[in-house]
Amino acid sequence: MDFTNIKKIFSLKSDAIPMTSDDTTPSESRKSQETYKQYGFRMAGISQGVLQAFTPHLQAVYSGLKKEQEDDESLQNELRLSLQNKKITFERDKEIESNKLEQNTERLNSLDKELQEKQRELFELDGNTARRNRSAWITLIISGVILIPFTLYFFIFYSSVAYSAFFKQFSLGSEGDFQLSEAIFDSQALSAAASEGATTLLFILLMPIIFLAFGFVLNRWEGETGWLKYIKIPLIIVVAFIFDTLLSYAICEKIYNLDRLMSLAALPPYSFSLASNDPNFWVIICLGFVAYLIWGFTFGYFVRSLSQLDLNTIRHEQLCKEIESIKRRMDETREAQAGNTANIASICAEISKVENQLNGTIARYDINKIKMELNNFLAGWQGYMAAMQKTDDEKNDITNEFNKTLNTLITI
Repeated sequence: MDFTNIKKIFSLKSDAIPMTSDDTTPSESRKSQETYKQYGFRMAGISQGVLQAFTPHLQAVYSGLKKEQEDDESLQNELRLSLQNKKITFERDKEIESNKLEQNTERLNSLDKELQEKQRELFELDGNTARRNRSAWITLIISGVILIPFTLYFFIFYSSVAYSAFFKQFSLGSEGDFQLSEAIFDSQALSAAASEGATTLLFILLMPIIFLAFGFVLNRWEGETGWLKYIKIPLIIVVAFIFDTLLSYAICEKIYNLDRLMSLAALPPYSFSLASNDPNFWVIICLGFVAYLIWGFTFGYFVRSLSQLDLNTIRHEQLCKEIESIKRRMDETREAQAGNTANIASICAEISKVENQLNGTIARYDINKIKMELNNFLAGWQGYMAAMQKTDDEKNDITNEFNKTLNTLITI
């Protein structure tokens, strides 16, 4: 097609007949075999593609498309069938949500009944006399029998070790050697520390308290819930092990230095590499660290069995946890009920909308097809503007006006 000639023709027409406000009103209908793209091109040519003429033409095309669809019996039947299928789907969804609502209602009633039973049992339990838990009593006695001598062992061992590591001056015995037992089980540690002053005595008495505190904290963290306890428990064990290792190293270093002093051969300075091969080093660690672990876990059994001596107390705690669990599940069920009710209301609104369309109170249109033909009309209009070498700003104005008008028109 020779767009130059077309441009001249329209230019001559413009020169000959000045445009008035009435020229923006659509006056020519679409021809029977004419596509909407061709129609858009022709209407743009008649109005020279001006922005003021575009919107009335677009509105006229929209009205014409709606009228075409209203008069198309086959399309109306097709849309009616589609609406009927949509209604069936909505009704099925409504039935599913109604069943869920009914199930949640039954579940809520069941939970409420269970809650009342638990609360009644809890009330009756508070008025009952205490019932002895024989298993807890046996565990308490056994753990107490183990715990008491272990606590005494702690004081003897760590007071001796602390005195040997920090204050004692090692010397050879009458037989010319030094026994390890003199360092870790020194019967004179307390009296010797007392002779050196109250501060020294207080220091070696507090040393066992440190490890007893480690065991106590270990027990407390063991009873906690959550992932954090799996970090804290290994951490306290590692700290206790390092503490025990340093005490053992200090004692073994003194013993080694004594041997080094009396040896005729030159011996290297004591180090951790030498300590790792020294049996005395590991003996001291095991006598302290293993005992610390045993004391900590035994203390845990003792405390737990002490809290479980009364069967009523155990049942009381169980009932309280069960009641909290039931209340939490009831809240979740109520939230689910609210969701079901909201979904049913939304589905009922959609069903009502579809029924209005089926009854004819709301016209039935193929919106996608209408949008497609409106875009074709825009493409034809833009095609004319490209042929007439309109500026990009003019083309963009048409596109923006199309989107604005389309959002106003397509409301169904």
